[in-house]
Amino acid sequence: GTKGSIEGPYYVPNAPEQGSKGAVPMREDEKGDPLLWNGQVRSCDGTPLAGAKVELWHADDDGFYSQFAPGIPEWNLRATFTTDDQGNFEITTIRPAPYMIPTDGSCGKMISAAGWPSVAARAPAP
Repeated sequence: GTKGSIEGPYYVPNAPEQGSKGAVPMREDEKGDPLLWNGQVRSCDGTPLAGAKVELWHADDDGFYSQFAPGIPEWNLRATFTTDDQGNFEITTIRPAPYMIPTDGSCGKMISAAGWPSVAARAPAP
C-alpha cells in the first residue's frame, strides 16, 4: 500500500490529545448530526490494550477537511485518543460527510469487481 492508503486521506500527525473519553475539537456552531462513538481495542488474543492510540480525523458536514480547505480551524474534527486501562475509548463528534473513494489502481479494481459504489455513503443517523 501507499502512505495515503494506509493512513487514509488527509491525515495530519500530532492531533490534539483528548484522553480516553472526549470530544474532537470542532467549531461552536459545527453543522452535522451529533455522533458518539465508543469501542474497545484488543490484541489478537482478545486482551484489552491499555494505552492504544486511536486517531480520528474526518470531513465536516460540507465534506471539507481542516488544514486542507480554507477558513476551517486548524485542528477541526481531528484528535488523538488513548485507550483506558481496559482498552476503552469514547469519542464525541459529528457524523462525517460522504466522500468519493479513489477508483484508480488496485482499490478501483476491487470496487469494480465487487460491484460496490465508489461513493462512501454516510452512515444512517442513530
